Amino acid sequence: MRLVSLKGAEVPGLGSVELDHLPAGLVALVVPDGRLRRALHGVLAEERGAGERTTSPAGADPALERIPDELAARLRTGRDLGELQSVADAGTRALAWVSGLDRVEAARARLGRLRGEAVPDGGPPESLLAHIRSLETAPLELQRLEEELRKLRGDDMEVAGDLEQATMNWLRERQDAETRLQAYRDRARELKAAIQRMEESAAETPCPTCGRPLLDHYDQVRETLGDEWEGVVQDGGWWRRRREQLELKPEALQEMERSLLHLHAEARQVEEKVQIARARRDDLEEATARLAAYLEAGAAPGAAAVSDGAARAVDDTLAELGRQVSEGCRARLLDRAAAHLLHLTQGRLLGFRVTPTGRVDLVGPEVDLPHPPDEDAAAAQVALRLAAVELLREEVGSTDASLVVGDPFDRLDDAVKVRAAGLFAERLGAGLVQVLLVTRGEVVDRVPELFDGVLELRVEGDGAVFRPLGAGSGRIRLALG
Repeated sequence: MRLVSLKGAEVPGLGSVELDHLPAGLVALVVPDGRLRRALHGVLAEERGAGERTTSPAGADPALERIPDELAARLRTGRDLGELQSVADAGTRALAWVSGLDRVEAARARLGRLRGEAVPDGGPPESLLAHIRSLETAPLELQRLEEELRKLRGDDMEVAGDLEQATMNWLRERQDAETRLQAYRDRARELKAAIQRMEESAAETPCPTCGRPLLDHYDQVRETLGDEWEGVVQDGGWWRRRREQLELKPEALQEMERSLLHLHAEARQVEEKVQIARARRDDLEEATARLAAYLEAGAAPGAAAVSDGAARAVDDTLAELGRQVSEGCRARLLDRAAAHLLHLTQGRLLGFRVTPTGRVDLVGPEVDLPHPPDEDAAAAQVALRLAAVELLREEVGSTDASLVVGDPFDRLDDAVKVRAAGLFAERLGAGLVQVLLVTRGEVVDRVPELFDGVLELRVEGDGAVFRPLGAGSGRIRLALG
């Protein structure tokens, strides 16, 4: 949901807030004062003082319409998501909700209401329950296969890179051997020709240096040239053998090619399995939806009651299904966020790890970080929220997603802020239409070209006004003459 105007009621410290136009893209709302910055973020997050809002003609973002309103607002604005764990939990639940958890929970709620009540045909058809039970492992199987496929593709890229580098090294060595052999052959011919001329002219042979007849020095020069010719021939023979060795592709290179072909074949097989597992997952969601619709159909006169035992069996199946959907969505969220975090920290932080208790920890190159420094936790929160909004958009095919980023951004290191702004600008081309960055403003001074709009908040009289500042790529026009 792109925000294009904002009219807020009286807000302590800000007064009345009015903003007639907010451009699309990456927009910085520069507020040097921390108290005012938190107040403005609260208005944008609809915590206080929020009044009339105008959004883009496309209306509400469909990526968030299927999520409970409170959860949708928290993800879009960061409201009440001050801890790494809360961001991970909110993103996981939202993604799971649009991936089928809503239907699972609706079915469980309806089942709970129907315990001991009458339902059509005396209860859910056993064939439908058996079908759901046969497919209940599909989400975890899909998650496992997708992880295997990602690993294979990573190995494929690594081996392909190594193969390319090894091939270039082999070709370079072969060319070097050819060049050196040709140089030795040319020198050998020169020396041989010089020796032949000396033998023909004997003592009258001109000195190669001064041009005067060699006379008494003939034997000495002849021996020197002969020794050099023999050395050149010997070294040239070594380079000839080296060139012949390099004519054939090295065994190590051939082995890498075989490994790459094997990885290609294995990846294709896993891709086929992923398609099958995805179809099973979709079949499971469809069956669950049918069960939910069946339960929602309500009681029918004269129908048998759902026994506690049958209800518990169905509820256990649905609960396991919901758990698997959530775990799969959490894995997708953390995987996407890890890629963003790796970029933001340039490899200093590698990603996330889920502990047996369900806590999400950061992972460094050598150790887990259950209690990361504040700036690292802030970077992880930014990466997680961006990943959550992106995955939600992809899940429902939305092209109108937006993001409001406040406090965590200013807790980042300066270099990470620049990379984060660059990442936001890059991801705007992948489905996001607007990122509102409430910040002190240092990053604007460093990379103004990344921003589509910069507005500085100023408190004047009884209200707050926004003044536009220069942003975007500069344009210089030269006139000659």
